[in-house]
Amino acid sequence: MIFVIVKDNYVIDRIVADADFVYPDPHDIMVEDVGMSIYIGDWYEASEGIFYRPITGTPPDFPTELQPITPSNDGE
Repeated sequence: MIFVIVKDNYVIDRIVADADFVYPDPHDIMVEDVGMSIYIGDWYEASEGIFYRPITGTPPDFPTELQPITPSNDGE
């Protein structure tokens, strides 16, 4: 399974691991990337459970510079 590691609302790592894997570095949450469309630098809005991608391709200073990840813009 592929998981993304989230710290301070940003995806900081992608890993291949079993569900019982314990990530060794400080982080907030580990989420399975079922659609394989979440990348390092994407923003995670925990209250909505939605990942967003920076419009410019670099992590934004403000969440208003983000767009929801959809099948049409997931980078594939």
